[in-house]
Amino acid sequence: MKSSFLRTCLCVFLLFWAGSTLHAQERPEKNYSFEFRGVSLTAVLDEIARETGIDLVYDPELVNDVTIYERIQAQPVPELLKTILADTPLDFLTLSSGTVVIVQTVNEEPAYGSYYGKVVDSETGDPLPGASVMLADASGGTSTSQAGNFSLNRLVSGTYNIIFSYVGYHPVQKTVEIRPNQDTQQKVALRPKPLDFSPIVVTGHVPQMPFNHDGGETIAVDSQWEPTGRIQNTIHSLSLLPGVQYGLPMTDLHLQGGQSSEHRILLDGVPVYNPYSFGKMFSAFSPYAINKVELHKAGYGVSQGSQIAGLVDLQHRIGNNSGPDAMVQADPLSLNARAGTRLNFSNNDSSSLDIMAAARTNYWDLYQEPILQQTLRKWDALDPLVTNLLIDSDEDATLYRPEEHHSDVRFYDLHLASQYNIDAYRTLSSSFYVGENFVSTDLLRQAPRAEELPEYLYAQDAYRWNNVMGQLTYEHFISSRFDLQSQLSFSSNRFSHRYRIGTNEDPSLPEVNLAAGDVYSTFQAAGEQNQIPTQRNSNHIDHFIFRTDGSYSVSPNFSLEGGLRLDAVESRVDLSDLFYLPTISDQRSHFYSGYLNGNWILGEYWKLTAGNRLTLLQPAKELYAEPRASLQYDRPDTKMGYWSARLSGGIYRQFINHYEITNPGPTSLVPSFSVWSHAEADEIPEALHLSGSLHLKPSTRTSLDLEGFYKWQPTTYTVSYRNLLQGISVDRSGFNAFAETTEMKSLGAGLRINQSLADARLKLLLGYDYNFSRIDLDSQFGHAVPAPWNEPHRFQFRALWHVTPGFSTVLKWQSILGRSWGFRQAYYNFLYYETGGPYGEYSFNNPEKDHLSPFHQLDLSLVYAPSFNQFDLEIRLDLINLMDRANTIDWSLQPERPGAQDYTIRERNMPGFSPSLSIQLAY
Repeated sequence: MKSSFLRTCLCVFLLFWAGSTLHAQERPEKNYSFEFRGVSLTAVLDEIARETGIDLVYDPELVNDVTIYERIQAQPVPELLKTILADTPLDFLTLSSGTVVIVQTVNEEPAYGSYYGKVVDSETGDPLPGASVMLADASGGTSTSQAGNFSLNRLVSGTYNIIFSYVGYHPVQKTVEIRPNQDTQQKVALRPKPLDFSPIVVTGHVPQMPFNHDGGETIAVDSQWEPTGRIQNTIHSLSLLPGVQYGLPMTDLHLQGGQSSEHRILLDGVPVYNPYSFGKMFSAFSPYAINKVELHKAGYGVSQGSQIAGLVDLQHRIGNNSGPDAMVQADPLSLNARAGTRLNFSNNDSSSLDIMAAARTNYWDLYQEPILQQTLRKWDALDPLVTNLLIDSDEDATLYRPEEHHSDVRFYDLHLASQYNIDAYRTLSSSFYVGENFVSTDLLRQAPRAEELPEYLYAQDAYRWNNVMGQLTYEHFISSRFDLQSQLSFSSNRFSHRYRIGTNEDPSLPEVNLAAGDVYSTFQAAGEQNQIPTQRNSNHIDHFIFRTDGSYSVSPNFSLEGGLRLDAVESRVDLSDLFYLPTISDQRSHFYSGYLNGNWILGEYWKLTAGNRLTLLQPAKELYAEPRASLQYDRPDTKMGYWSARLSGGIYRQFINHYEITNPGPTSLVPSFSVWSHAEADEIPEALHLSGSLHLKPSTRTSLDLEGFYKWQPTTYTVSYRNLLQGISVDRSGFNAFAETTEMKSLGAGLRINQSLADARLKLLLGYDYNFSRIDLDSQFGHAVPAPWNEPHRFQFRALWHVTPGFSTVLKWQSILGRSWGFRQAYYNFLYYETGGPYGEYSFNNPEKDHLSPFHQLDLSLVYAPSFNQFDLEIRLDLINLMDRANTIDWSLQPERPGAQDYTIRERNMPGFSPSLSIQLAY
């Protein structure tokens, strides 16, 4: 404190000293003295001009009948003229030549007007939230609200050039006449760009002004840029962006080193829980129902809510100005259909209704895609170490040989959305989503009868996810200054998992007729009668939300945002006792939150955003604050092109959490399952986050994006396997039954270079990400370790080549280096507690030393998309893992020979070369 005070005093002293020195060096101005008693102003001005030697010009008509009574002592020319003219209706101007001109005083107050409206997509009519609206001289500006509305207030009457820009759209410049005391309203339509790099909209760091009329880079979600494989994934292309880790099978999305539980996926602003199909391999949403994806990584503002790592907001595709449309698409796993139309209720389209319906389903019962079916069989291998533990056998489970294997994959989802434009100022929109996903595997193994093992072993692993979401949103542009949006929503998720494992010697099992040849059906029937030992896990969460958000434009340089929100949440976690201690946790809570945020345009280049969010938890009655701020600097015209830098940070918390619990089953297809809870602990997860980014665009064909972040989490949640497996004395109905608090740190950087060649027909992307996340797992391993999901080095290269107007190719290469935690999750989180190990030379108490081999994969896509008069056709061939590389997911241990205590590593690999054909027909 003392040193800070001394530094402040020193700075103040230096400033005063510098100001005094500069003043002393200025050339002193000559002072004059006059005394006028009832002298005409004409004579006064003539005498001043003669004595001071200045050039003085005036209109004689202005100075007639004006008499001066003033005594002036030692004043320079400007001051003495002010004194002389103070009580007259006159003033003076000094021209650049030095000539002084006497003019009539303008006493009228300046007249102001306002300019407001909505920014929309020219093709669909959808509003564009977060679009930039800037005065061409950068003296002021704003951004559109969630409803696409904008407002510029207290504009001095006159003519303005205003630039509208949005990522992925061609910018538009409008010349607007602002009339005194009048409001000017306008709808501005931006035209989407053709295919380009990113299929999402990034709302964090967006340059305020377009460079050479270029507003950013984006394409539709269903773009050609991302090789899709067997089924298109709505959010798979997020990996194009720095700080995003996603794409490997059976792995979750991670933002800037955070846990998968630290971000939230939204649909039209509403959280959707467990939004995955087939154990995280695919998205749970029909890709043709989604228009765009907004990504908010940490550093986002207070209006987006409370989440540690960030938000991914998917928005339904609704509008279509061109009339009714329909689409059908088929790939080896699914069938998609979509239809939409617009009904106009007025001649100028100010009142209209847009309706969209989309559906997706699979046909596993009719056709089982060979590569996926083969992959399921390989992944469903029996792990000998876990098997011996569960069936309580000292014999070698590797003696079991496959007898029967069956798999089932089912999913469907339905999307309905509408938008009713009541008039130019009011909009009512709604959406509804329902989805179900189911995956199961059954296997029967047989051991040689000469062995001491039970002859038959049966295992079943089954998962089911159900999601329902609905929302109703009302948007009202109340005045040229004030925009209001209110939303009522509901989201529900149901998850159930069962794992059955038993042998023909289980006492609860009916006698198995080993000679009848129907052993498999006998086990199935016994399972339905709950006669086989079963681990049952279930979870549900119901979430009601009411929120209202408003924005108020104070001036062209300053706007305010504020909002209130009520959350009512109910959740239940239920784990049975085959693997873990029985746990039942029921919770009901209410959260009340509000925020206030300010946006300032500071001068020509600076933009400051600062705000605070407050959340009150009931019934705990605890109040939590989340202050956040960002500072952005834009230079549109420099020698190195357009560059924009942004620094942001603040405090981020979250009040609803999910936990990835390891599935210890010896044939577990999905390595972990998620449960959601908002159990009240003593501490709420908290992160202090600092993020910086740089956007550089030296030309219209080249851009560079650099990002860095540091995140310290003094409190975070993790699954407590000690309590799940050994916590007999722990309250089995509370948070501590399955979770505990710990500390984590993350830092990283990302680089993306985009280059267009050959008149933009060839587009290249080069990317690199570094990430370091370390979590304190002292209660499990006795020390801090790299996070299980950490991927230290990610490289990628992509090329999109428009060979002809109807034919394109996409090349994608990615590499991941430095992965650890090489063994199955069950080894670290189940076997380690149950047996203590080691197994031969292998132990599971230092996962940071178990390094997986590098991941490398090359994909190639060929897209033929001719256009006909009545419809559009797209035929797409995806060649996934073109080099047929056996990339490793994880390891398990296999005895070198039956009964041996020496073990070798067996790898579970991702699918090899996988061709896939997709056909799409759109009307």
